[in-house]
Amino acid sequence: MNNLQITEYKSIRVLTTQQIAEAYGSDTRVISNNFNRNKERYIEGKHYICLEDGEKREFVDHHQIDDGSKKASKLYLWTEKGAFLHAKSLNTDTAWEVYDRLVDNYFEKPKVVPMTTDQKIQLLAQGNVELTEKVNSIDKDLQEFKQDMPLLALECQRITWAKNNKIVPLMGGKSSPAYRNRSLRTKVYKDLDKQLKREFGVDTYKAIKRNQCNLAVKIIEAYKLPMFLKEEIDAENAQMSFEV
Repeated sequence: MNNLQITEYKSIRVLTTQQIAEAYGSDTRVISNNFNRNKERYIEGKHYICLEDGEKREFVDHHQIDDGSKKASKLYLWTEKGAFLHAKSLNTDTAWEVYDRLVDNYFEKPKVVPMTTDQKIQLLAQGNVELTEKVNSIDKDLQEFKQDMPLLALECQRITWAKNNKIVPLMGGKSSPAYRNRSLRTKVYKDLDKQLKREFGVDTYKAIKRNQCNLAVKIIEAYKLPMFLKEEIDAENAQMSFEV
């Protein structure tokens, strides 16, 4: 991803299907199939830009794209939000991690610069008040979009800490026989992960949305061991008493 060629269309930073596939560790056929199966979720102009005929040929030639696009009837360019939907469709750790880096290092965000009173008056005089409203709308949409993204590294660390803080005491502490039993410890962590996945309807806790992080932590804090795991933990820890 470090050598990712920067591709722009009308000052909007985009990715070709080939770039999306290579970055996410997939291939163009999978990306295209995911798009076709979920086409109703994608909005042209928001998630992708479709170029055809002369406009497509001019774009391909100008950007020196050599991935078979010249022969295709259409060229799809994916925006930041389109890249998010593809990461969601693939739903792999690699795709989410790469998407996180793309947001930080590839896609450029519009920066809202506060205007002075004189600048606002000038815009009013020029009849460009709508420009300010559009900029504010874009900024609001961007903030909402960020909260709708999957967990970033910081939130993942917070959830991992909450899981450890809950499970270690339930098993009797890190020095207990139950916790030192790797197989039993793994069962407990998997059971808690299973509850998180069930609550949020995801295949991995990393797919939980950022605005759901606090709720995920509360669910972890309220977690209770199922009876069969509690009995296994009690039996394992009881061996220490017998041995002493």
